[in-house]
Amino acid sequence: MAFSIINFFREGIKWNVVFLSTVVFTIFFIPVFQEPAQKWLYDISFTLIFLLGFINSDRKHPAFLPVAISAVVLLWISASLKMPVLFAFSYSLNILFFGFVIVGMVKHLIYSNTVTIRIILESIIIYLLIGLIFAMVISLIDHYDPLAFSFPARDDNSSVGHLDAFMYFTFVTLTTTGFGDMLPKEPYTRSLTIFISITGQMYIAIIVATLVGKYAASRHEDRNEE
Repeated sequence: MAFSIINFFREGIKWNVVFLSTVVFTIFFIPVFQEPAQKWLYDISFTLIFLLGFINSDRKHPAFLPVAISAVVLLWISASLKMPVLFAFSYSLNILFFGFVIVGMVKHLIYSNTVTIRIILESIIIYLLIGLIFAMVISLIDHYDPLAFSFPARDDNSSVGHLDAFMYFTFVTLTTTGFGDMLPKEPYTRSLTIFISITGQMYIAIIVATLVGKYAASRHEDRNEE
């Protein structure tokens, strides 16, 4: 069946494209900028991710909307006031919100009968959001235990402004590339690093197997109908 523009914009696919584009911009392009532009771009992009995550989710959980609103509000308050306590609350809510979004997308992927463009886009978004969650977890750890990882020296004490380094370490670990330029130095951070690498490999193996299985099943049904 020929792919058409009409089909592309059905069933919220357009929002998945915007969602994926925003996440890709956050991970791959914002680190190219210099501070303070980088920090403000992170705040803006995370706000857009919250909005797009809300649009693309099923929003059935009662805590979803309060978490989304609280995360956005705390994000901008902590960015303005630069208070360590607000930073911790903000990032904790970010992690919780991304978790809600991932769970909703995983459910949609599992219960889908066929492999569609939307399913493929969501599987990529889930992987990237997992990386962002681990990057924020590492950012929190580094904020309260600067010696837990061997990150480059900093000119200030802001973990938010160095999110690019945390994302770099997370995705290098998630893909099990492991360049070795940044290393965990404490036992608990080494355990976390192992968990990140295993999560990356398990996700790819499970998702690929799921997508292939659904595609094979749909093709088999199509042949039977013929």
